[in-house]
Amino acid sequence: MRISFLSLMTMFAVTNAAVVGLAEAQKSALEKNYGYEIAKQDVSKSELATKSSLSGFFPTATFTASHMLYTPEVNMNSYAFDAGTGAFSSISIAQKDRTAFAFQISQPLFSGGKKWYGYKISIDSEEISRNGFTAETISLLAEVESGYLNVLEMKEMFDISKESLSLSKNNEASAATKHETGLISKVDLLKNSSARATGEVSVLNAEKDYDLAKISFANLTGLKNFELENIERESYAGMIDKLNKYEIDVINSKTEQFLAYAYVNNTDLKNSRLTKSIDEKTVKMAKGNFLPTVSLSYSTEWEKTNLADEFENSGALALSATIPVLPLYDNYITLEKAKIELKKSELKQMQLKDEIRTMINSAVYSLTLESKQLLSTKIAVELAEETYYSVLERSRSGISTADELNTARLSLIQAKYNHTSAFYNMLKTKSELMRLLNMKEEKEFIELL
Repeated sequence: MRISFLSLMTMFAVTNAAVVGLAEAQKSALEKNYGYEIAKQDVSKSELATKSSLSGFFPTATFTASHMLYTPEVNMNSYAFDAGTGAFSSISIAQKDRTAFAFQISQPLFSGGKKWYGYKISIDSEEISRNGFTAETISLLAEVESGYLNVLEMKEMFDISKESLSLSKNNEASAATKHETGLISKVDLLKNSSARATGEVSVLNAEKDYDLAKISFANLTGLKNFELENIERESYAGMIDKLNKYEIDVINSKTEQFLAYAYVNNTDLKNSRLTKSIDEKTVKMAKGNFLPTVSLSYSTEWEKTNLADEFENSGALALSATIPVLPLYDNYITLEKAKIELKKSELKQMQLKDEIRTMINSAVYSLTLESKQLLSTKIAVELAEETYYSVLERSRSGISTADELNTARLSLIQAKYNHTSAFYNMLKTKSELMRLLNMKEEKEFIELL
């Protein structure tokens, strides 16, 4: 039997592939994902913005130095005492340059609350950035888990398709033997051959889906040449048992419990509350435009020209107040616009609550339904297996036809497909519900059920 070089390389790559678990894949994604890193940088930027806003409460100080040369020189009239005559006489002197140093310090005392509310807004904005970073983390972890589950699901579908092809080949070989002995017609043999050919196409399609799922997962996590660790289905037995006992009243009760948790922990809801808080402070800042501003300042200057031997000093302390007069209408418009933004944030918060309620309610129903489907599909697989092998025995005795055998085989394979889909759909729904709850630990989620 010939084995191509490409086949050998593929076998070598699979043999040397590292087995990766979900936690390792999530860690790799966090290290290499651009969105996660961008969110982290946004937090650092917002922290600096808060510090910058805080600096507005401290005094500002400036120190200046200057040296001027007069061209042409400034002639000044003065008087000089003449000792010979004992009288003052008029003289002309030239001022050639001027050197000065000045220092000024200013402290804002009251600004209508604008600086204070601006500082509080920067704190809220920083918290929004932190929540955004947390949301990006949770979202990425959920996306990796979904991709992880998708790869495992496609792998199982691939294995099931190969099993189907193997059964088809066995049936075709058995049909060929019967045809040679005259027990079945050429039509029955061709039916088995057709089923085998269809199975080969199904295997190729399943292999393509599996490869594409791995490529997508590699792009998400940055992993190369890997095989994913299988999930132990027994580890979810307790969760499945709980969900299978849910009735309508329990589902409604659990939905309210999840909602209460989400209202406290969901990052979108947290940020909607912070946005509303920012808009409330913006309204107060707009009102501050109608109030006076008060500041205290002190300035001093040291001056010396070519006509003096020493620096002369002069200083001033000033308390100033500014009252806005015009344009008052612009300030009124600014206030009204701030009130509109506040109203919009209140409406968006209520809208978001309704949306999250709907999503959580849908997820809880889906999770319950999928767990019950998992149980029913498991029974369906057992029934389909019993039916197939019963038909297979009758076929060997010449009692069942090729159509009956292929129908039984397809029913078995479809039952296994349904069972696999039900299991992974349940886990994907669980992952999405954890994302809505802003929950990282699966153990905490299972305890909440």
